[in-house]
Amino acid sequence: MENVLKAAEDIFLITQTVRENWFCSVTLIVGRKELGLVDTGFENTPEEFIFPFLKEIGRRPSEITQIVNTHRDGDHVLGNAVVKRETGARIAAHELEIEAIRDVDIRLKDGQAVELGDRRFTALHAPGHRPGNICLYDEANRTLLAGDTIVGDRKDLIRMSPEIYVRSLRKLQELEVDLLIMAHPFQPAGKAILNREEAMDMMRKSLTLAGVL
Repeated sequence: MENVLKAAEDIFLITQTVRENWFCSVTLIVGRKELGLVDTGFENTPEEFIFPFLKEIGRRPSEITQIVNTHRDGDHVLGNAVVKRETGARIAAHELEIEAIRDVDIRLKDGQAVELGDRRFTALHAPGHRPGNICLYDEANRTLLAGDTIVGDRKDLIRMSPEIYVRSLRKLQELEVDLLIMAHPFQPAGKAILNREEAMDMMRKSLTLAGVL
């Protein structure tokens, strides 16, 4: 499918264009027996984008066992109900986001382990965009799923104090990251899948472009 970007052998970014040069996305982690989703997009995202891709790769919606919402915004959670209805998957989100996300089964805390596909991630609390915003870090494979944590020049998306945002990005800068996946093609990178050098550069420039340093 043209709207799907392959980030790794088992990680796919399923994108949904909302305007020119801008898309929203969900991340699919493909395990041998189970599938995991990071975010679910809009109400139409599962039926129009996620499920058709699963059919294309010979997998079934019923294999999705876990959903992780990185934060509460509609382009990340409005597909929850459809995916849960079709799959019975459990929904996980940070404990500070659950008042805004329906039907959360697992309340995540900073440092909590999360199994998606055949990968083991650690949930990292990284507020700034939202109070309960999280990233998922796979230390073994040096892979960071950042959602909307790193917003580039979009200062309007820093909805908490600049100091909180800075602390979160400093936390991410301490990680060993060979693969960074963001939910949107934030500038200045202009794309959502970045290698190590690009990832470090994106974090540095995000701090300066947003006017927080």
